Amino acid sequence: MASGGPAEWYNSLPPITRFFGTACVATTIAMEFNIVDPFYLVLDWGMVFKKFQVWRLVTSFFIIWGFSWNFLMRVILIHNYGVGLEKGVFQFKTPEFLYMLLFGALTLLSISLALPGFNLIVLNGSFVFMLLYVWSKHYPTQSVSIMGLFQVQGFYLPWAFLMINMVLGGSPWQDLFGILTGHFHYFLTELNPNTRQAMEPPEFVHKFLAWTKTGHVSPAYAQRQGPAGGVFRGRGQRLGGN
Repeated sequence: MASGGPAEWYNSLPPITRFFGTACVATTIAMEFNIVDPFYLVLDWGMVFKKFQVWRLVTSFFIIWGFSWNFLMRVILIHNYGVGLEKGVFQFKTPEFLYMLLFGALTLLSISLALPGFNLIVLNGSFVFMLLYVWSKHYPTQSVSIMGLFQVQGFYLPWAFLMINMVLGGSPWQDLFGILTGHFHYFLTELNPNTRQAMEPPEFVHKFLAWTKTGHVSPAYAQRQGPAGGVFRGRGQRLGGN
């Protein structure tokens, strides 16, 4: 934690992971104190198509349920590996990081729609495991302590947490779908040279980040805008930072 206290620590978090983590905590508080009924937040494709309740496509990624051991672990994973990616390999690639999250979300939504038998009405666990898997592929040799009990190399981290979840009685499917989604993105962006260019962030991602002044500009986008573009001149700007 930053020396200036909780507020400084919170503001020091990278903007996209900070938003996601805040949304998860706020959703949990709202559900815990009965401010909102979880029924209106979970992913119900019938309600999406028949009642046009499209917000469910977003809110289903923020649900961790109530305050519990699972909530604590999920928040820690978001902090350690979401922040680790956004401040690490994606530090100067905010458009790529946001596009990875959008790609992962759309992939998980597609899986939920295509495989209704798995009852994927809450996608937070799968989404966090996608982040965890992508982190493990970029930092495969980094030693990680799990709850201070034992250490594993980054490459094995998703599988270690998968086994812990199963030992505690959880279903492995949500975690496996997250791992599958993370590998799909990693394959398209890192392993297969024929798809790398196709996986570059589209224009609307750059424009959204420029409009919100979030993160760092892509050099290619800045060059396309030219000196008269009016956004993201010079160094990138961070939301809530310097």
